[in-house]
Amino acid sequence: MDCILYIIISVLFAGTFLMMLELPYVSGSVLASGAGERIGVRIFGPVLLLCGLCVPVFWPEYFELMIGGFLKSDGIVNVLPVGIATAVAAMAVKGFSRFSAVPFAFMASIAGLGLAGGKAITAAEVLPYIVSWTAAPILCALFSAIIYMMFAAWHRRQNTHMALMEARMLSASTVAAFILFPLFSLNNSLIFTYLPSGYGYRAAAVACVCAVLIWPIVRKPEVFTKWNIADYELDTNPQSIFSLMAGMILCFLLFTSPLPGKIGLASTPLPAGTLYMAALAGISICGRRTLIDGPQIVKGAVAMYISPLMAFLVAYCLGRIMDGELTGTLIVLGMILLVAGIAFFIIHQSRVLVDQQIARAHEQQVYSTRKSLSALEVRAEMTEKDLLDKLETKRKELVDFAVGISDQKNYMEEVYEQLKMVRGAKDGEEKDSKTDQLLQSLRERMYFTREVNDFYARSEELHKDFNQRLTDSFPHLTENEKKLATLLRQGFSSKYIASLMNITPKSVEINRYRLRSKLGLRRSDNLIKFIKSI
Repeated sequence: MDCILYIIISVLFAGTFLMMLELPYVSGSVLASGAGERIGVRIFGPVLLLCGLCVPVFWPEYFELMIGGFLKSDGIVNVLPVGIATAVAAMAVKGFSRFSAVPFAFMASIAGLGLAGGKAITAAEVLPYIVSWTAAPILCALFSAIIYMMFAAWHRRQNTHMALMEARMLSASTVAAFILFPLFSLNNSLIFTYLPSGYGYRAAAVACVCAVLIWPIVRKPEVFTKWNIADYELDTNPQSIFSLMAGMILCFLLFTSPLPGKIGLASTPLPAGTLYMAALAGISICGRRTLIDGPQIVKGAVAMYISPLMAFLVAYCLGRIMDGELTGTLIVLGMILLVAGIAFFIIHQSRVLVDQQIARAHEQQVYSTRKSLSALEVRAEMTEKDLLDKLETKRKELVDFAVGISDQKNYMEEVYEQLKMVRGAKDGEEKDSKTDQLLQSLRERMYFTREVNDFYARSEELHKDFNQRLTDSFPHLTENEKKLATLLRQGFSSKYIASLMNITPKSVEINRYRLRSKLGLRRSDNLIKFIKSI
């Protein structure tokens, strides 16, 4: 009964951290490729994950090939300290890097507990695992880069429409998803081979049940991380994502087989996050585009070794404490946890400072945006006022135009009546007198005195700034000279200026000459350009 309880606790610890910290890199990649939106992948993906965990139950002969090495235990492993050590290492490293390397930490904690129990561990037994942990991400980067280059070369030779190419990549990614899901769980089910003989197969069966039970608990953070990976980290072309998935598949397949043992390495569970990081690095180098930055790669590589080392030390200390070695072990364990806590605190504080800097930058951006909006509002109000003023001016012009039409009509009616009276007059002197009166009225009307005065008034209103600058710069100008300058500024010809000022065109030319002299212009200077520059 105790053994079954330990197995369940082990699976809960390992399964929870695998599902929360490692599975999102698999499912996020599938989702980013577009295959995750297909109903078949959404239904059969979880089923294939469970099938990968069940393989040790239905095919124990295959896993007999993996048994051996310093991790194999002949007795009952107290997996409670193993789970605690894995949790401590995963959470401590999580503060430093998001690539926690949970499978490595789980295996190292078993080794640490075994060493505390008196099991001899030699360098020859440890070295194949360390080399395998180093070789796996390098191979994943190499596989992904080669596949990416092959697809790029094939794409250059093809004369295929982009939409058809996207459809083909989606189909290939769907097939890759059906392979990646079970291989991920199958590879990590190797953890059960390191449990006591006979109990690993039972743990594999219990793992499927536990995975279903803990899924409601871990679903929310797992889904959030998965969407974050798909939306932000893998916002790239389908060719890159497929190359990433294919590289991970080849690594999971290689290190789940007996082949590494034949070349001096070890079949080992692999962290999906570490392979994900390595694949992005390989594609970035090959495609000459930054899919993951250098600091993340360095942190992930360091975490890949720090995580198992910390789990090993914590599990070893817990094992020594259970054996009664309290004083010295507690001191060592306290120092380990203190160092881990200080490191976590420093990293956390640095992240807080970075978040504060980002918050201040956002506040500054918001302030700048608000300032720009205020300036736009002021400009909009000024523009609105200007438009209203222009609209009012146009309205007055229409009213004056209507009044002018009415005045002209009334005047023409008066002329018509006077002409009738002239025509009806029988006396010659009376007729001449009325004719003279009519001619005098027409001559006065020809001067358009009221209209001209109204024109000058409006012109001065529209160009009051110019008139003020002209008066300030040249105070000795007469009113007629100022009017001439205003008319020239508006582009009127000498003929129209003569009509408006009720003088002859020759007089306009004389006045222009006098104006040039008073403005101090040379013969080569352009009068109108100079007036417009005032």
